[in-house]
Amino acid sequence: MAEIKSAIEIAMERTKNLVMDEKEKKEFAQKDLTDRLRAIERRFLEGIIEPEEFLAEYKNIQAEKSQKRRILVDLLVEEFNASVENERLFQLLEIMGDEAGGGLGDEARLLKSAFQKELEARLSGIKESILGRLSSMGISGSSIEPNVTEWDEWKNALQETGSVCRKRLYEWKDKVWVVSA
Repeated sequence: MAEIKSAIEIAMERTKNLVMDEKEKKEFAQKDLTDRLRAIERRFLEGIIEPEEFLAEYKNIQAEKSQKRRILVDLLVEEFNASVENERLFQLLEIMGDEAGGGLGDEARLLKSAFQKELEARLSGIKESILGRLSSMGISGSSIEPNVTEWDEWKNALQETGSVCRKRLYEWKDKVWVVSA
């Protein structure tokens, strides 16, 4: 009589000689590292963990230091969105810049400052423009406070400013990569 085998036994017999080659192992390790870094990045950006906890978890991830830094900086630069609050994102960029050395932490702080100042300048300019247009239509007074963020001018300015900042972030990222090489 023939032996009856379970589906698991049959599957195990058919796959017992299958193994990952070196390329597959590297790809799997790279994906695993990226996923782990993305997880701690996400928890930090959402305010679940603080900088000290982030650094502890980051240091506990077993991988080459420069590889971890490169992957995380890539993730952070891709995460940048001018239309949302970026305080914690810039905080992580500063941490990674400080870790990389070469003044990159200070450069990240300057990027943040320049981005915020440009947004503030654009916001006040657009607000004045809107108030001027409203005044010319006979709408004026001390209680008039336009909701600037809903106007197309603001959305365009935000997109332009974000584009410039993103370009500078990519340049900064390239410097981190050079230092991490």
